[in-house]
Amino acid sequence: MNNNDEIKRRDAEQEAIVRALDAKKRKRVLIKIIIWVVAALVILTALWLVLKNCSGSGEKPSYSYDPLAEDHGEGFFEQSLDYDIFEDEIYADKDIGVWFDDGNTEEYFLPEDREDASYQGKLFIDYFNAAIHGDGKTLNTLFTDEYFENYGTPIKKYPDRFPMQKIYYIHVKKLGASRTENTVEGTMIYEQYKVSFIIKDNNGKFRPDLPEEESSIPLIYDVITLQGESKINRISEIVYNK
Repeated sequence: MNNNDEIKRRDAEQEAIVRALDAKKRKRVLIKIIIWVVAALVILTALWLVLKNCSGSGEKPSYSYDPLAEDHGEGFFEQSLDYDIFEDEIYADKDIGVWFDDGNTEEYFLPEDREDASYQGKLFIDYFNAAIHGDGKTLNTLFTDEYFENYGTPIKKYPDRFPMQKIYYIHVKKLGASRTENTVEGTMIYEQYKVSFIIKDNNGKFRPDLPEEESSIPLIYDVITLQGESKINRISEIVYNK
């Protein structure tokens, strides 16, 4: 073997060694990259779990406001189940109609005007008519199942009968725009309404958070309308900015 052949052999061996070293280097770099990626994923997962636990279980559900679930103390008027509130001449002269504002026009409805109202208007006419007459059986049909389930914090249904309520000065006002969603059952309409009213001689069986005469604490009613029927899906307090 001459010198040229020997030089070529050595160059080939050195080139092979260099290629082998480069391959090992690339492999080590690739392994490091994989380790870094896995470590980053582990850290991100751990952070997500910490944040999730700190905030409960992700997004907190919006529970319905249930005044009957709270202790509002005493001071309510004594009233028997059979007492007819319309025997009170002062209350009999009160305005018990529903002032209903759908965002475009405001209409006034008495129970006998029900057929002339929209689906949402019918809901509130029935709601207040049932409350005034202490008709819990009808009142319970005006809520969705989700309202009573209340994200695992159940709301008790009204008894079939409870003392009549001297409700008057009823105002229902739609807030903002509607939202629609296409479902298997049809188009579902979501709306919010600001609802206020006064209870004379409050007996505490419907809104015990209104203990004083001439007081009104408005609430927000979430209403769902589907297949020509409107129901209350949630009730919430109004949060005022301080």
